[in-house]
Amino acid sequence: MRLPVARQRPERGAVAVMAAVMVVMLFSVAALAVDLGNAWARKRAVQKQVDLSALSAGHLLPMTSANRDTIADAVARYLNDPENRAGGQPVVTRAALLDANEANGEVLFMNKAGEPCTTECVRMRVVSPPAVVDFGLAGAMGFSDTVVQRDASVLVESEIPDPEDVLPIWLPSGCAAGPAAGDTTGGTAIPTSTATPTATATPTATTTPTATTTATPTATGTEGTSPGTHHFAGPAFTVAQGMVATLQGLTISSIPSNVDRASVRFVAPDGRYLEYAAQDLGKTDPLVVPAFQVGPEVTDTPGTWRVWALVQHKNGKFDPEISLESVPFHVTASGAPAPSSTPTSDPSSPPAEDSTTVPISVPVGCVGQQRGNFGQLDSPRKTGGGRNARLALNTALGLDHLLEPYVFPAAVPETKECESRTGLLPDARLDDVALDRRNCIKGDTGNDGPSLKEGLITGVDGHPGRIASLPGRATVCSGRSDISMSGVAVNNDVLSCFLRGGATLASIAARDGVTPAMLDQSVVESPRFVWLPVVYANDRAQKNFQPILEFVPGFITDEGFSVEGANVPATSANGVVTNGGGQVQSVQVFVFNEDAIELDEGAPTTDYQARIDRTIVRLVD
Repeated sequence: MRLPVARQRPERGAVAVMAAVMVVMLFSVAALAVDLGNAWARKRAVQKQVDLSALSAGHLLPMTSANRDTIADAVARYLNDPENRAGGQPVVTRAALLDANEANGEVLFMNKAGEPCTTECVRMRVVSPPAVVDFGLAGAMGFSDTVVQRDASVLVESEIPDPEDVLPIWLPSGCAAGPAAGDTTGGTAIPTSTATPTATATPTATTTPTATTTATPTATGTEGTSPGTHHFAGPAFTVAQGMVATLQGLTISSIPSNVDRASVRFVAPDGRYLEYAAQDLGKTDPLVVPAFQVGPEVTDTPGTWRVWALVQHKNGKFDPEISLESVPFHVTASGAPAPSSTPTSDPSSPPAEDSTTVPISVPVGCVGQQRGNFGQLDSPRKTGGGRNARLALNTALGLDHLLEPYVFPAAVPETKECESRTGLLPDARLDDVALDRRNCIKGDTGNDGPSLKEGLITGVDGHPGRIASLPGRATVCSGRSDISMSGVAVNNDVLSCFLRGGATLASIAARDGVTPAMLDQSVVESPRFVWLPVVYANDRAQKNFQPILEFVPGFITDEGFSVEGANVPATSANGVVTNGGGQVQSVQVFVFNEDAIELDEGAPTTDYQARIDRTIVRLVD
């Protein structure tokens, strides 16, 4: 029996169906890929938009109740900018950004740790408004669109100098503008004097307070003090022996027009004295002397000190002039009834004219010949070494670790020392180890000549001196050339050659109105350009650890400014004075407003500090 043969079915139609299905699938996947690619590209555009908006508005941080709306307006403006706005986005408003609804875009304010806050918020997160990406070919698969949102977080911080640019010299707060100099004589901050004024009758209350004593000081010598025509007024003060006192309420009036500096001189009962810089005068008359502190350098000596006001003619042409009046400062001896640590007004106190003495000597404040008004910074190095060895290396190379200003907590009164009888200031980090973020520096009122010579000129341990002329560090100022000091070719730049737009040295040292357009920014490439730490003290008598107030830019030169505001040319020494043996006898620096220097986005930063008007905004997420 023959078996039946199976019928063969044709398969051509099945292959065609399979091919058609595969083509549809491939086209669908391709369409989806195209649309998803568009969505991915839109994400990049939105991320760029939100990054730029957050960075651009971030300079307004920190957020407070006063500027919250302003910041949101700025963010909205940048998000809506046609050159920045992504496709498919609605126009966003301030109200939408502050309505606590991230779905339509949002601005959120936080502290440094990323926690929500309501004031002094240094961090900001910006969420973009939604960008709708419509699908084209993928619509056939049931995918109509997708929504893209991105966010960016920024943090505002304060710029601090690169440690390599920091010269190991500190300035008292009253000496942070204009010409200043430090000598290497060391000596004492309380020299003895023999000059005595002749006391006259107390002036009437219509001129000065009754506690003010009028005197006609006598002055001799070439670097002394002469009687002036200006008046000094303020209450009498009383403070217990050894206490720290804050002085306020002092004024200087009838200031001659050609005067630009003032200081307050404390004269002890035995004729010794200390000088406290007041501030640059500008055109202020009367000058209200900013509140300042005196400590054991005065209050350890009981008795009645006399307080005088000194003014200095611009450019140091004449001897400093002492005020017609003085104010008593009573220090009560231990065991006597002790008042509070804040001095009290005591208009009825006797003036004690018999203890009034006007010293004749070079002052240590920011008047007179400008000598000795800043001191050596004794900062350790990671490689160790003694104080003089550290000074030489720190001068040649800059510091090897970061310093930053100290921030006083709200409940802690400002003081000029980091250590007291009650211990360290909160979060004070003493610069006694070579670690970053030190905020309390150790000062010395003198400077070591041989170490400065090595650090500035001849070099140390195989490193060239700071101002030695090398490739890229040679003199660039027109009409000037390198000079020879101790057999070494030295850069001979001057600050005035970098001035632009009609600016003068006086104008870049002003408190306000200073911009980077006033200075050629290549100034920072000169080896004579430096940054200097400023401390809270108004005097140079501090030798203990001191909190850093701020940093200011300076230039090693003995240029100054004249009465008319014109620049005084540098001498042949150009800021580095040597003696007959070639040792450095004095270093002179012209200090100016930091606003003349552009922000360096690559500079080191510290936590935001309101006092530092140099903020850098960084993306953090």
